[in-house]
Amino acid sequence: MNTKKRIATLATVAASAAMSVAMAAPASANTSSGCTVTPLKPIFAGFNSSGVKLVNYRISVSCSSGRTVSIDQDRYEEDSWPNGDDFLGSTTFNTSGVTTLSNVRTLVDGEIGDEEVYHNVRFRVSSNGVTSPWTSFQKSAVLTIPN
Repeated sequence: MNTKKRIATLATVAASAAMSVAMAAPASANTSSGCTVTPLKPIFAGFNSSGVKLVNYRISVSCSSGRTVSIDQDRYEEDSWPNGDDFLGSTTFNTSGVTTLSNVRTLVDGEIGDEEVYHNVRFRVSSNGVTSPWTSFQKSAVLTIPN
């Protein structure tokens, strides 16, 4: 391959890699009706009594006074194409004020090698008898953790 073709090929590969990183970047905080909700990157949370690894799927919440937020959280194990991501479960929370919610779950051993886990959250805000529509889902960063 001549030098020009190599440079063009490398540029294409670099651009493709940059795009995949940009597309895989997690969503930032989502703000609606006086509340901000952020799905934080899952963290290793120790082991249960059977020696199975635990993962904490945390959510940062900050709401103005008089507002209550309802949150839907869906947890996933990420797989590369052509396999779809594995749904691990869902949880609903109701809270107000400023807090970090914790949802500690066992690490699902669904494949050979590392597990890549993340969560998506959406929310709606209630205040004075009025409830906002659901926001779009926001994705956390992905935690890669060995089995």
